[in-house]
Amino acid sequence: MKFNWGTGIFLFYGLFATGLFYEVYKSTQYDHSLVADDYYAKDLAYQAHYDRKMNSLQLAQPLKIEWEKNNQTLKLNFPENLPDISGKVLLYRPGNKKLDTAFDIRVNDGNQMDIPTDNLAVGRWVVEVEWSSGQTLFYDEKDLYIAP
Repeated sequence: MKFNWGTGIFLFYGLFATGLFYEVYKSTQYDHSLVADDYYAKDLAYQAHYDRKMNSLQLAQPLKIEWEKNNQTLKLNFPENLPDISGKVLLYRPGNKKLDTAFDIRVNDGNQMDIPTDNLAVGRWVVEVEWSSGQTLFYDEKDLYIAP
């Protein structure tokens, strides 16, 4: 059998259509969930978020966020010279928003807070800390990898 140009065109369009249908099928199987459902409201309030970040950057003694593998504990060391610390800590899992966890900030006498991480899934986490001291608002963020 001789391979002519008509057969080539038919094979080309057939493979193209098959590839196109495959990509459409794959795109319908992908989870297109947003990082934040209220992204528009967060965008409108970005200046306040930026001001919180700048307040954190201007601290002489910034917030230290450390993970201790031996104790499976996330340690938040707030500046010692700031009184009345309050706020929220969000442990945000980029790959699965069902695993996100939030905590209210409760510091001990040394302005420290410990969060147990032994129940968190292994992998990448983002620690977002929105906190205040008096009337001043702060925001800190750190990427964290929880290892087994």
